[in-house]
Amino acid sequence: MKTGARALFFLSAILSTTAFAKIPRIDGMSRVTHAHAQQALDCSQRLGRKPDLLIVADMRLSASEKRLWAIDTRTNTVVLRTEVAHGRGSDPSQSGRASVFSNTPGSLMTSVGLYSVAESYRNTQDGSTRRRLDGLMVGFNDNARERAVVLHPSNYVRSGWAGRSEGCPAVSYAVMSQLNNHGLDNAVLWVEGDVAGLSESIAACSGSTIRKRFRWPWQPKLPAKPQWAPESTDAFNPYYQVEAEGFCPTPDLTAATSWWMGAPVYAEAVGSRWTVRY
Repeated sequence: MKTGARALFFLSAILSTTAFAKIPRIDGMSRVTHAHAQQALDCSQRLGRKPDLLIVADMRLSASEKRLWAIDTRTNTVVLRTEVAHGRGSDPSQSGRASVFSNTPGSLMTSVGLYSVAESYRNTQDGSTRRRLDGLMVGFNDNARERAVVLHPSNYVRSGWAGRSEGCPAVSYAVMSQLNNHGLDNAVLWVEGDVAGLSESIAACSGSTIRKRFRWPWQPKLPAKPQWAPESTDAFNPYYQVEAEGFCPTPDLTAATSWWMGAPVYAEAVGSRWTVRY
């Protein structure tokens, strides 16, 4: 074997052991959401993480649809498809479809982008195991901890419908148990939504081409990229009044102000934890 061919062989062997396989076509998932999910995996690896589980929540779809997929990246198979709630602030008309998204504390909206599924904790009210989330895309979802946005079960999510949360991606109790069984210790979450700059940001992190949805000239423009609003009355108070629809806030979270420049900035892995790099 010639030297050049030998080097190419060993390089391809190394890449095959470190790179993710391409996600197969998935029933019910749009082409652009599929592309963003792949980019989220590639971005995770570039940030020093190789998750075993990729969770994709397409908040562009109706709450009555099974719009959450859990993908085992080791077998490259979908292990779960189910309903998931969006924030009530994202659905002001109560139509069952999220139309606006925000990273601002007090907005009660869903935040889009890539998250790392973080440590578990037990809720004292119902005894359920929940997961804190670290938003990894500055300007899109990096206030997740401050906003007490977590992955949790709720009785307002059931087969064929998901109620509205305070901004958390809530699932049913049965589904939360299944997700825990599939392994959330090394998992990432991608939340899809129509927000300006999201396609460009995840493409930049993954090092791939931008994938955008086709829009007719008369279709409305995408909502602006979420911005930090320190003047918000709830900017330093992530604890909201619990209402009948469900419970999202998490106790014992520490609020902290986030700052960044205009360009997208991502988190980086530090040991076993991910921290935001400014």
